[in-house]
Amino acid sequence: MINKASHNLKDWLEFSKLKIMIPVSLTGFTGYFAFDPHFSSGIFLLSSGILLMAVSSSVLNQIQEIKTDSRMNRTSNRPLPANRISLTGAFLFFFITLIAGVSVIYFSGNIKAVIISLFTLFWYNGIYTYSKRITAFAVVPGALTGALPPLIGWVAAGGGLWEKPIVFIEFLIFIGQIPHFWLLILKYGEEYKQAGFPSLTNIFSTAQIKRLTFVWVISSVAAALFLCYFEIIQNTIIIVILVAVSIYVIWQFLDLLKISSGEKNNYRKYSIVLDLYFLVVLLLLISDKII
Repeated sequence: MINKASHNLKDWLEFSKLKIMIPVSLTGFTGYFAFDPHFSSGIFLLSSGILLMAVSSSVLNQIQEIKTDSRMNRTSNRPLPANRISLTGAFLFFFITLIAGVSVIYFSGNIKAVIISLFTLFWYNGIYTYSKRITAFAVVPGALTGALPPLIGWVAAGGGLWEKPIVFIEFLIFIGQIPHFWLLILKYGEEYKQAGFPSLTNIFSTAQIKRLTFVWVISSVAAALFLCYFEIIQNTIIIVILVAVSIYVIWQFLDLLKISSGEKNNYRKYSIVLDLYFLVVLLLLISDKII
């Protein structure tokens, strides 16, 4: 009985995609802290609300894509297509996390933050999820969903929609998601095609996708350095650290360009480098506000 319960819990945790959703919550935390650099119950509650909304959106996405997930090796063993979680249970979990997320964001923030949260869910599940079936470039408008959680935090803390700091933070998160997707295509492009999705591998060669990825990585680094140029990050030591880390990331991705098409490569390594880079940028931004 205990063993079965532990398996069920593991399935629900996998279904929640917490490893992906916690960084989303961190971007909301950063947006809040960038406006109001104080640790309070409000900022942690708001971050929890964003986490719940992100989980809710992810759950709905898995419900929407249950058939295509079952056709890909990468996703066929997920709890829903593998029938370890029922469709009824998935819908119930979606509504619980949605209602909880909206409630927490409202009571720890304001109605504007709730509206942006619901718009984010609509954009991801109503626009991006279906545009993936139409165009291989759906990631570009889809990246907007990742850029909005910092705005939710900023607005919940009392900030305006178009103030310079949050616009540049949103721009950074928006740009940074795109090369991450290109890396997924390099690794799983054939599976996307098998599932019926348009794939960049039908449009570009592997070498071209690598160059495209590198260009977007350079753009992401430039967006991060803009935070220094426009004095959103001001501490000299933190600026030096950010520049050093940015140079390291570019150096790492230069190796991606050198790999021949027929050579086996662990693209996950580059995804990890990119994820860690943005985590460091967010932590440096928070540290700058503390200092």
